[in-house]
Amino acid sequence: MKSYINGEVPLNDKADVLKFEIGRQLVNCNARNEPTADLEYLYDTAEWLQSKILEE
Repeated sequence: MKSYINGEVPLNDKADVLKFEIGRQLVNCNARNEPTADLEYLYDTAEWLQSKILEE
């Protein structure tokens, strides 16, 4: 979000990496039966951010 606010580019690549890393952690937590609510929130936020990046 900081990069988006600061107008840095290319942001789409950063958003893809962020979503990948969060997704990887979600898989790990699911495999260990750990809570995922916070990671799911972060993933949803990253998706929203990516949609805003693509609008521009």
